[in-house]
Amino acid sequence: MDYEGRGDRLPEGDSWGSYVDERGAVEDELRVQRSEEELGAGVRKREAGSMNVRKSVRTEREQVRVPRRREEVEVERVPVGREVSEAEIGGDEEFVVQVFEEEVVVSKRVVLKEEIRLRKRVVEEVEVVEVDLRKEEVEIDDRTEYGGRRGERQERLPPERG
Repeated sequence: MDYEGRGDRLPEGDSWGSYVDERGAVEDELRVQRSEEELGAGVRKREAGSMNVRKSVRTEREQVRVPRRREEVEVERVPVGREVSEAEIGGDEEFVVQVFEEEVVVSKRVVLKEEIRLRKRVVEEVEVVEVDLRKEEVEIDDRTEYGGRRGERQERLPPERG
């Protein structure tokens, strides 16, 4: 508590003091200070968690049906039974008939199927917080004969707004 007079301070715990006013008169004065808590709210950044992204490889077996063709050789013997003139019976001979087939060829290629994008965005929301604030109140019990109105002994001073 500050003692407003000649710049002196009251002794610790003493709220009574005398000072000399502008006219030079000595006055006794009691000063009671009233305090209250005021609410101040803000925000600070903290980690709220994380999101992990992991990519792995999974192998799946797939079956695909592929139509293919192949050649087969049929041997047919046709009885003729007729005479041939001047045909000679020759020596050993060999004839080659090539047979073809289609074979299945499998190839793999890498195709980009999807792109996963993660973006952070700021979402603003309002959170209601309730806080108890303490406020001092000062009660004055005027028991003097001339202070206050008749019949009213106590006066409660409400806290000033501001």
